[in-house]
Amino acid sequence: MFTKILTKLGFTKEEISWILYDVGNSAQVLTTCTVIFPLLIAKITPGDSSVYVGWANAVYGIVLALLSPILGTIADYKGKKMKFFRFFLLIGIIAGFLLCLPTLDYMTMIVIFCIAMIGYNGSIIFYDAFIVDVCDDDRVDKVSAAGYAWGYIGSVLPFLIFIIPFAAVTLFGDAQGNLVLSSFTLTYRTACSLTMGMAVLWWLIYSRPMLKNVRQKRYHEEVDHVVKESFHRLWHTFRNVKKNKNIFLFCLSYFFYIDCVNTVIKMAVSLATEMGISDIMSLVVVIIINIIAFPGAIIFGRWVDRFGSKKMIFAGIFGYLGVVICGALIPLNQNFIWVVAILVGMFQGGIQSVSRSYFAKLIPDKADSNEFFGFFSVFSKFSSILGPIAVAVLIQLTNETRFGILGLIPMMLLGALILMFVKDPEQSSLQARAEKK
Repeated sequence: MFTKILTKLGFTKEEISWILYDVGNSAQVLTTCTVIFPLLIAKITPGDSSVYVGWANAVYGIVLALLSPILGTIADYKGKKMKFFRFFLLIGIIAGFLLCLPTLDYMTMIVIFCIAMIGYNGSIIFYDAFIVDVCDDDRVDKVSAAGYAWGYIGSVLPFLIFIIPFAAVTLFGDAQGNLVLSSFTLTYRTACSLTMGMAVLWWLIYSRPMLKNVRQKRYHEEVDHVVKESFHRLWHTFRNVKKNKNIFLFCLSYFFYIDCVNTVIKMAVSLATEMGISDIMSLVVVIIINIIAFPGAIIFGRWVDRFGSKKMIFAGIFGYLGVVICGALIPLNQNFIWVVAILVGMFQGGIQSVSRSYFAKLIPDKADSNEFFGFFSVFSKFSSILGPIAVAVLIQLTNETRFGILGLIPMMLLGALILMFVKDPEQSSLQARAEKK
């Protein structure tokens, strides 16, 4: 279904295969990471579950942040990018299925969750870097936006099916969450396992086109001592901060503003649960977000041509300031959850897709795409550490969930301030064309 629609929309076979991976992994992120795992942990964990989720996100974020630049540099050599992508995909899939075992205690689940997220996010490093192999700069905004947009549709549609076992025990189960069906009893844990298992299977199926059709076209020729040469190139890039000043400024800005986006994505359900939002209302909110996010990402991608990537990133930053402020008001009036849902749907996919495509335009040599996306991932993953830690620590200090959310505002404003100093490559291109005329 997705392939036929994307073909009619004018995307190439390689672009479609790349977009379909977002369709696959987004269902896993929505079903397992955003909804079911936080709700299940909240059910079986003693104390404040959002603290456990926050520290789990911080741990796997540190591991990925340390690995990203090294792996990215090695993967720039011929034939390496797909091997690393396949390796991390396999880790994510296996750990994802292990997470479905209904007999695990909460600490074991948190450890396996960290491993699964290392696999998922590791594959995303190389997936993002493949964008320079499937399209040129003139199509990168459109393709990047399509990845996020169709990822939202490809997650919410199967989610409505995957969620049936969980919804059944939540709506019709007894006080313990067990649903008796004749001689069979569907427990809360079993329902969660079935829901998460179907999401992992969907991810596996929709990763196949990427594995089959996408190839690394931009690369460095392989050398005799790949690891040694990779460290040499990595050190060379660090030493040339002045030469790549624009890239590092953008990464620093991205580090701060994407912190809010990542923290909201990963901790939204846990935080909402702690603020009194019911499981069913959380499910409805997640569905609304993903429905709105589809046109939101498409519109963002189109408005880039009109207003420019940098201005649209600023729009996303200030949109998320609204998300944080409204989120902090939920304990005072639960109707603010619907405002949060609308704002997240409008800005989440847009700010992510434009940031990815804008960064791709900043890379001077596309053969170094993985190296630079490795650095990009470092800033992304470290931002995934500070946000959850800030939220978890503030909640522990104040015993108020809403104060933890407000701790994200300074980082958003700092990201916007640094972004002002990034030299816009799109503006430089327009000036160059005007001078030629």
